[in-house]
Amino acid sequence: MLAQEFEEAGLSTVMVTMMPFWAEKLGTPRTLAVEVPFGHAFGMPGDREMQMSIIRAALSLLQEAREPGAASEVEIEWPQPSDEARKDWQPLEASPIIKMMRERAQAQAQQARSQESPSS
Repeated sequence: MLAQEFEEAGLSTVMVTMMPFWAEKLGTPRTLAVEVPFGHAFGMPGDREMQMSIIRAALSLLQEAREPGAASEVEIEWPQPSDEARKDWQPLEASPIIKMMRERAQAQAQQARSQESPSS
């Protein structure tokens, strides 16, 4: 993990993540858990107060952590229902790699269906 490389080089790190379980499993030196939609680890775009509270929590963890594997969480209230928020972070158009993977999966499914159908 990149954080571990930085730490070995003498730079202190804090992983800010929506998935603290996995960060801790991977052995990040310090983990700050945030319960926000994916893609918004540092808060809502344009919400300076929310962003600063996350940054302050990360800096506090960096300053106060006394041992490797230290973890903390910051309480953030997202201003919309989580079902809406999950949909909102999705881009309107799929990235090229996702588009290619979708097309490949659809072609494989079509091929499987045609092999299952009895020949006329």
